[in-house]
Amino acid sequence: MSSTLKEKTVNGFKWSFLDNVGKVGGQFVIGIILTRLLSPADFGLVGMLTIFIVIGQTLTNSGYGQALVQKKDADLTDFSTVFYFNILASTLIYAVIFVCSPYIARFYNEPQLVLLTKVICLNFVINAFGLIQIIYLDKALDFKAPSIIGIVSVFVAGGVSIVLAYNDFGVWALVVNTVLRSLITTLLLWFVSKWRPIFVFSKKSLASMFSYGSKILLAGLLQSVFRNIYYLIIGRIFDAKSLGYYTRAAQFTELPVSTLTIVIQKVTFPVFSSIQNDTEKVIGGYNKVYRLLASAAFPLMVFIYISSGPLIEIVLGEKWLPVVPYLKLLCLYSWVYVFFTVNNQIITIKGRSDFYLHIQIIDKILIVLAIALTYKKGISALILGHMVATVITFFVGCYYMKKVIAISLLSQLKNIFPFFVASLFMLATGILISKIISGNIQYLLACIIIAPVVYMFGLWIFKVKELNIGFNWAKTTIKKFKNKK
Repeated sequence: MSSTLKEKTVNGFKWSFLDNVGKVGGQFVIGIILTRLLSPADFGLVGMLTIFIVIGQTLTNSGYGQALVQKKDADLTDFSTVFYFNILASTLIYAVIFVCSPYIARFYNEPQLVLLTKVICLNFVINAFGLIQIIYLDKALDFKAPSIIGIVSVFVAGGVSIVLAYNDFGVWALVVNTVLRSLITTLLLWFVSKWRPIFVFSKKSLASMFSYGSKILLAGLLQSVFRNIYYLIIGRIFDAKSLGYYTRAAQFTELPVSTLTIVIQKVTFPVFSSIQNDTEKVIGGYNKVYRLLASAAFPLMVFIYISSGPLIEIVLGEKWLPVVPYLKLLCLYSWVYVFFTVNNQIITIKGRSDFYLHIQIIDKILIVLAIALTYKKGISALILGHMVATVITFFVGCYYMKKVIAISLLSQLKNIFPFFVASLFMLATGILISKIISGNIQYLLACIIIAPVVYMFGLWIFKVKELNIGFNWAKTTIKKFKNKK
């Protein structure tokens, strides 16, 4: 990897990390305030629409966005063609959802969903206008502007939604938050980005990306539907309140998981795409990314697991305690999902969107079987079934990984083994502390102080090089800070 590319990659990680930390931090704080102001049923109503929102967003992207990043010689004609295609696609999708909104409301037996659906799905068209702006900046490894824009949009939209929730607008506070955030992001992207479409639409350009993009679209559509199908099932079989509990549990785990995966994917996809023909460099970069992800994902999920009960009671209030068992199960699922996602990205980077599609089809067949076996046994059983399906698919993905870049399952397990064991030490410590300390605040403080030390001690036992790198980086940062003073 050249020094220029390395500098861009490091800078990309920095800004992408700040972007997601800022957005996640903002969403977390705003989410807590909204949770205290709104009811579980309000979150459940939006949860009922989640699957339709993600399907619409996936179709709006149409797979051509990733095709543009993956295509090395993409020019202004390619970008403009995809821009116009996405706007057309998003408008048609919104029109279909608009017409179908009464049927969606009837499916859930919730009449207010008619208007809610029509408003929240405006996001499809709004996001389509900013999608190519983001892709253009990502392809150039310019993450600074989108990062700042993302943080600004979260806090402005969040502030407005809090005011609405405080003034008893109920579920509309959540809807306005979603739509306003997209609108602010798109407007600022157009203000900051220098890219503008030209008046050209090339069928040849669209056709050249169809083979890759269509497979990504189909695989992404399957992924979107089945990752969010539990919102549909829980909302239909149970009620809005039960779905509200599941929604908050999913959001609590998705925030850190999304931060990790999005930071990694947003930077590594364009970087790895630029070196896709040099398998040795891809393998070297993959191993570093895999270990980096393991070093953060394992302890983060363990901390959420051991602190979930006190955390929910203190932060959200006693009325949200039914969230805890779902949150713990989703933490276990997230471990597997993070690595499954990274492996899929490498497969698509190498141009094997057909392999990616195979994996997604197998995954969805397994999820259907899991749902059929567990839906009558409650929400916890549904989550467990989903986790087992994902574990099996992970192993299937490892088979394809070996075919693409000759990385074996054993090699992947060796990469994550020390981080996994160190996290088990951390888990055991959290359980032990819970036997000694009963107060919620005292227990959380003890976990915050002791658990990370135990984790680092575990890494030290295994002589993990990333630990020394982290300490050296911390020392250098402190020195620079002192010198500035």
